[in-house]
Amino acid sequence: MTGLLQGIRVVETGVLMGVDNLGRLLGDEGADVVKVESPQLGDYLRNIMTRFAPDWSMYHVALNRNKRSVTVDARTAQGRALMARLVSDADVFITGNVGATNERLGLGYATLHALNPRLVYCQVTGFGASGPYAEIPTHGQMMDQLGARTPQLELADGATRTVPGSNSPDTLGVVVGPLHAAFGVASALVRRSITGTGCYLDVSCADAVLAARWLDAIRELNPQCIDSTGPTANPAESAKYQNYQTSDGKFVLFCAIEAKFWDHFCSAVDRADLCSDHRRDLVVDFAGGDENALLRVELQRIFHTRTLTEWMALAAEHDIAIGPALQLAEVRDDPHLIARGMIVAEHHPTLGDFDTLGNPLHTPGESFVLRSAPSLGEHTDEVLAELGYDDTARAALRADGVIR
Repeated sequence: MTGLLQGIRVVETGVLMGVDNLGRLLGDEGADVVKVESPQLGDYLRNIMTRFAPDWSMYHVALNRNKRSVTVDARTAQGRALMARLVSDADVFITGNVGATNERLGLGYATLHALNPRLVYCQVTGFGASGPYAEIPTHGQMMDQLGARTPQLELADGATRTVPGSNSPDTLGVVVGPLHAAFGVASALVRRSITGTGCYLDVSCADAVLAARWLDAIRELNPQCIDSTGPTANPAESAKYQNYQTSDGKFVLFCAIEAKFWDHFCSAVDRADLCSDHRRDLVVDFAGGDENALLRVELQRIFHTRTLTEWMALAAEHDIAIGPALQLAEVRDDPHLIARGMIVAEHHPTLGDFDTLGNPLHTPGESFVLRSAPSLGEHTDEVLAELGYDDTARAALRADGVIR
């Protein structure tokens, strides 16, 4: 955590990646995120797909770090009273429960706002809390496909499949949805500092996926507005916006589509003869099409003369748009990502040492501190003691099954 949200208390309810990632983003910035889970199962993200050990999936380890876990059965009268005490002193309430689930648990916005008018209440779900799909439970690809990130599909041999050769997009909803929600929470906290009053935020991960496709969406929704005489670019054919292999078998992405970057490149590699291979009448020249096939071959020959490290040093020295084209297995060795603190060694009390990802937000004078994801109910006694529940009261709640 970096401390940007230090002093902010967040209460988190719900399961799976949407709300978990939102809580993680807030926790990474220093908020005290109290993750409330059911005493029976808790957030079953702990045991979904790839696991490092029972109850320790990679999803749980990544998305529930920098949180405290408390078990409460909110279906009971005692549990609802406990939740009321927890929320009455909180700054933010985040939930992944769909539709009217929270209303049925006594955790709806109207109820919590009456209890704590300063509360920022954020409901982040797959399809949003309003609209005809609001009550539908979702998983990640459902959000993506409503947001128009569906791969090309066809019916073949009686079954639907992805068209061979087409791309299957990576899951995006559980990434950009929580990011929009975190921005909304931060914005709402700023407004609260002015007005003194919290608000309700309804965030749909599918909406966020569609919003992230703005570049394609505006074009495809408005074909009648496109200037057909303007320049077009096909990255697959482009010579100047293209991946090239380096002499050590690695790859870089070369993006010298502006005249200045092209000229800087030609000068740096002592190829003044190539300067004329740029259209100065265009804002950017992608150098696409069959007529530039030879240029692409020549550029590959040039890129084979230096290692990746040498090309990056040249790019920094001569102001050229060139960047490493990395696979995930290569990120731990990239000097820039290492310097930025994006590869972090985590010392987990159960799993031991492993590498994880750091925080993209940097604040001068502050360093990122990571607390490992909690076990189910690990901080129940700690948090309840802060709320004024003594040993006897906690023992009674535990005996009644309200807490674990």
